[in-house]
Amino acid sequence: MLDTLIFDPSACGFPKPRVPLLPTGLAGLSFQTPAPWAPAGHFRHFARGRYALREAYRLAGVGPGGTLLAPAYHCRTMLDPALALGGDVVLYPLRADLSPDRAALDALADHSPTPVKALLATHFFGIPQALEQLAAWCAERGITLVEDCSHALFSEHCCPPGMGRCGEFVVSSPYKFLPSPDGGLLYAREAGRLNKLRTHPPTWTAELRGLAYTWSKAAEHRRSRTACDARYIDAELAAIVEHLTPAARDFCEPAGCSADYRPDEDECAALRLSRTICRHPDSAAIARRRRENYLRWMQATANLQHCRPLFPELPAACIPYMFPLLLEHPEPHFHRLKHLGVPIWRWDSLVASACQTANNYRLHLLHLPCHQSLSDGELDWMIAAVLKVGAGETAEGLDRRYYTNRIEV
Repeated sequence: MLDTLIFDPSACGFPKPRVPLLPTGLAGLSFQTPAPWAPAGHFRHFARGRYALREAYRLAGVGPGGTLLAPAYHCRTMLDPALALGGDVVLYPLRADLSPDRAALDALADHSPTPVKALLATHFFGIPQALEQLAAWCAERGITLVEDCSHALFSEHCCPPGMGRCGEFVVSSPYKFLPSPDGGLLYAREAGRLNKLRTHPPTWTAELRGLAYTWSKAAEHRRSRTACDARYIDAELAAIVEHLTPAARDFCEPAGCSADYRPDEDECAALRLSRTICRHPDSAAIARRRRENYLRWMQATANLQHCRPLFPELPAACIPYMFPLLLEHPEPHFHRLKHLGVPIWRWDSLVASACQTANNYRLHLLHLPCHQSLSDGELDWMIAAVLKVGAGETAEGLDRRYYTNRIEV
């Protein structure tokens, strides 16, 4: 029986982030439509990447009597579709650089409770993984390789270097790179695999909600820019340190589909607005700005005492999704950054495994935005906050003051 480790911060009272985690407005869009890199018959659009994954898993044979091999470090929505299909999930360990531990795969496949039908391989944070040998391993065993490009600018009009070339199916989430309200994309190397796959359009009510959501997020972002002033961080941080802080709940429960997976959206197509936006990416502008922001994060945090960049180099031609920062002491640092309103994502609720990397990164690895909608002032403010929290006190002092000012709930 799989167990899920759950981090519940609801008691902590974290404020709303001052900066959007994902792109807003018109950033990264072009009025020109670039030429598609593959014929339209190779693609199907879904409301989210998780529902595109469901179809990839289903077509691969995952379900009752069919197992999915998935990375031990994961977002739960990567596993939800397999669990919804009634399939078994076996987690494979990862190295510190998030590459698959190839030595463990043979044993896992050989001892799987049911035949392995699919293996999910992820390009974490948009950093390309070399998957050629893994693809050959899958081919030898009759396993379908599903390539996860959810952290890549992968669309009908963009195939990043080093990605989308090995998997029989490729899944992406364009809304993570473009200011669209939703979107998931399924690509099949053999277009015929998708011949019987049909999706239904969203309702016009959903379309109008998508338009309203996109407009409101852009307007909110414009208003919030005045709240990012690095001059006030010291005073704000001092107030946070002295304030009594309720503790988050960290617990374990039997594995199952997360609340983010909605079966009624399984076969729903992306909104028309999202599909229109996805047809007009300015890939060069997105790549340039995201790389600039990533490099600024990397340079600013390179010599911090209590945290470090997970990837200290940015490969050429890589379009990063977020900036991964590894914390030495997540309890005080994470909570203080969240109370400052720094936008942080973290995969702190995942299925338990024996993978040391996953167990460490679950609470220690922060996902920080580097998207093209960020202004220089917003990035300056976020970097200043991380520098203040990450280098302001000794680890012992942080721990002592943090635990002194906690309320167990």
